[in-house]
Amino acid sequence: MSAETLIANLTKQYQLHESLLRNALKKTEVLKKGDVDSLQEVMREEQKLIAAITMMENERQTTAQSFLKKNAESQITIADCITAAAPEAAETLRALQEQLVSVIAKLQEQNDLNQQIIYQTLQFVNINLDVLQPGKEAAAYGRPDVKKQQAKPGKSFFDSKA
Repeated sequence: MSAETLIANLTKQYQLHESLLRNALKKTEVLKKGDVDSLQEVMREEQKLIAAITMMENERQTTAQSFLKKNAESQITIADCITAAAPEAAETLRALQEQLVSVIAKLQEQNDLNQQIIYQTLQFVNINLDVLQPGKEAAAYGRPDVKKQQAKPGKSFFDSKA
């Protein structure tokens, strides 16, 4: 198996990660707006991209194993392939590795931001629910307070002169 197959696979992975990053940026805007229907659509697209990335990663592992002529005992990294490739292919693989690392770092940063937005939104909703719900009284069976039992002097509810 040649390095070109591996390069093609990594190029597809990079493109999928770029699409996932664009999707994460879209998700940030949807979260800011609070549009639940759009959020569901974005999340469906995200699941499709994640499935495609997983499939491409499995394909990359198979391609790298045949490129290095190794069995599937352990994960084969791009760095392993760079050391075994010809100088021109190694340079291309190195560039793709750097691009993938960069886009994955940006994706992680954007996902962290989205997670913070979701967490803050949930806190806001919980605070609003606490404010809107009436206070809970203790539901305990027992002897009522003595102060409550004592009748207050003054007018009675019934007018006895009537």
